Amino acid sequence: MERAYPYQVTVIGGDARQIEVARALSGFYRKVGVFGHPAPDLPDSVELVSDLPRAIADSKIIILPISGMNDGGLVRSYQVDEFIDFGRYFQLLTAKTLLVTGRLPLKWLQIAAEMRVDVLQYAEDDEIAVLNSIPTAEGAVQIAMEELPITIHGSTVVVIGFGRVGTTTARVFKSLGARVIVSARRRALLARAIELSLDTVYQRDLVTVLPSADIIINTVPVQVLGEEELAKVRPEALIIDLASPPGGTDFEEAKRLKLKAILAPGLPGKVAPKTAGIILASAIPKLIASFMNGGGGK
Repeated sequence: MERAYPYQVTVIGGDARQIEVARALSGFYRKVGVFGHPAPDLPDSVELVSDLPRAIADSKIIILPISGMNDGGLVRSYQVDEFIDFGRYFQLLTAKTLLVTGRLPLKWLQIAAEMRVDVLQYAEDDEIAVLNSIPTAEGAVQIAMEELPITIHGSTVVVIGFGRVGTTTARVFKSLGARVIVSARRRALLARAIELSLDTVYQRDLVTVLPSADIIINTVPVQVLGEEELAKVRPEALIIDLASPPGGTDFEEAKRLKLKAILAPGLPGKVAPKTAGIILASAIPKLIASFMNGGGGK
């Protein structure tokens, strides 16, 4: 089979979603290697990478997980508690290599710019983010059902933030019979929530509704549940924080107050890895092709 692009691609780390991405890319590129996954999990169309430095130096395109890498240069491996020290090899990237990831810290973006390495960040791509919000919301429901002794039907759920994830999450809990209160800063978002028959509260007034909540779901990636807010949460309530680490909850304060607070990023890869992998596999090749053909990236 003749490939559309004569490039070598290396997929590094991540969970089962990355294998679906590698499988999709193998239909377009000359060689696709995968590092950080067990050989038995890989499709025949990709190769297991054993020499990571060589693969990085030889690749035109490097694919990191949607979770990206942290300030220390660490990338998650398929075992969630293990990391790959990608930062250690960053200097091996050659000029005009394309680094594709969900998000990259400012520190590494600046280093990439100095090295003339192109970066394509896709975490905020609408196609991926909106579709990923579905397994994220379902994952939040699963956590609530496992952690609480009450039904979602008839419960009171406060959803903080009404972006892509917040909107889908609010809809799902509403469809299960919960009373859903949406907290947001912008009037336009609250108007949209009202149109969906959801209750609303301005974020500045969040503390007024927390005492009635059985479930509190945060989607905002800055701290919104601090000492003042957590003091209003009932001991039997459940906090589910869906924001990227470190989340929007003061977890130390929650622990001191003996509140049950769960940081739950990356739910699509945990609760529905096949579906989440297909979402990424359908979008990432198109994003790369657009970038390579002059469409630019985010």
